[in-house]
Amino acid sequence: MTFTESLGRIEQIQGTLAQFDPVAASRAASAAAARRSSTASALTGSLTGSLSGSAAGTDFAGSLAAALGTAGSDGTAAAAALGTPTDATGLSGASGLSGLSGLAGLAGLSGAVGGAGSSGPGLTGDQVAAAAKRYVGVPYVWGGTDPARGMDCSGFVQRVFKDVGVALPRVVSQQMKLGTPVASMAQARVGDLLISHGSGHISIYLGDGKAIDAPMPGRTIQVRDAWELRGNLTAIRRIVPEAAAAPGIAVPASAAAVGPATARLDPSQRRYAQVIVDEVRARGLPARAAVNAVSTALQESSLRMYWNPKVPGSRELAPAGAPRGTDGYSVGLFQQQVHGTRFSWGTVADAMDPRTSTRMFLDRLTALPGWQTMSVAAADQAVQRSAYPDAYAKWESTARGIVSELYGTGA
Repeated sequence: MTFTESLGRIEQIQGTLAQFDPVAASRAASAAAARRSSTASALTGSLTGSLSGSAAGTDFAGSLAAALGTAGSDGTAAAAALGTPTDATGLSGASGLSGLSGLAGLAGLSGAVGGAGSSGPGLTGDQVAAAAKRYVGVPYVWGGTDPARGMDCSGFVQRVFKDVGVALPRVVSQQMKLGTPVASMAQARVGDLLISHGSGHISIYLGDGKAIDAPMPGRTIQVRDAWELRGNLTAIRRIVPEAAAAPGIAVPASAAAVGPATARLDPSQRRYAQVIVDEVRARGLPARAAVNAVSTALQESSLRMYWNPKVPGSRELAPAGAPRGTDGYSVGLFQQQVHGTRFSWGTVADAMDPRTSTRMFLDRLTALPGWQTMSVAAADQAVQRSAYPDAYAKWESTARGIVSELYGTGA
C-alpha cells in the first residue's frame, strides 16, 4: 500500500470512528493532521504538478467541493447529515482496524455500519444515484478512495455506498459477491452494481441506459452510456433491496400526483401516459386524441415499451426491465411494425421512442377524415389495422379517466 493509500485508509477509519466515538475520532484526526503536516510539501507539490494551470484542476476543485458538501475539515462527512446510524449495533466492515497501532480498543468490532453490503429499509436506488453524481469530475487515481485526491472504480463505489450508510469492501472481487444477483440488464435497476471484464471493473447503473464510474487513468468520474448493455458484462449485483429499488424509468413531477384512474398504473405506465398527453397538448389537439392514443397503447402494450428479438437494436433501445414481445415485427408502446419498407412505421429508434412513436400515431390519426366523429375504437382500428378490431373498445373508459386526470380537462 502506498503512502497516499495509507492516508486514505486512515481517513476511512476516521470516518467510522466519528460515528461511534467522537473522542477517539478527535485524537485520530489530530494524529492524522500531524502526519499530513509533516508531508504537506510533498503532497502539495504532487497535486499541484498534476493540476496546476489546467481546466481540469478547476473542475476538480469544484467537483470536490460539491462532492464533500457537508464534510468536515478532515474530509469526513458528518454522519448526521448523511443519515447514517449513530450507534455501534451490528458494526461490521471495519476489517483491519484491530491490527492498527493505537486502535486496539476496536479489536472486538467485526463489521461496518449495518453490516457489509446491507442497506436500510428506506434506501432507494435513486439515493445511490444522487450520491454517485456528486463526484462527477473527480479524477481517477489507481488505488484511490479519497475524493480529495481521486478514486479508482471500486474506491468510488465504496465511497458512494458509504455516503448512503452502506459498508462495502474495498475491491471489485469482494464487492461483486454482495447483495443479490440480477439475471440480465433487462432486469437491472437504478443503483445496481455492474461488474465487467471478469472482476476488472465496476460501475453503478443509473437507469435509462446510463451508468457512472471512475473509468481509467487520465479520466474523471462521469455519467456515460452503459456499454455493459452491449457486452463485457460479468455480473450484476443488487445492494438496494428489490422492494425499495427505484424503477429504471424516472417519473416526471407532472405524473406524480395520481387520481383514481392513474392510481392503477405503475410509475413507468404513468410516465408513458403523461408523454402521450403532453404530445397531444403540444400539438393543440383536443383531449379526444389522447384518448385514442392511450386506449391504443393500453390494448397493444399495456402502456409498456416492448422490444422484439426479431427487430435488431430494439433491445438496446429498451429501458431497463422492458418486456420482450414476439408479435411479428412489432415494438414499442403502440406495437408499431418495423420491417424494412413493408408494414413499416419508421425506424426502430422511432418506434422505441415514446415521444416519436406517439407523434407517428397522431400523424396517422389526424390524417383520417372525420376522425373526431368516429367512435374511439373505429378510429384506433383505422390507424392500427389490428387483427382484433373490437379490442380497443374495452379500453375507452379507462383511457378517458387517465386522460381527464393528466390532460386537465374533460376527455
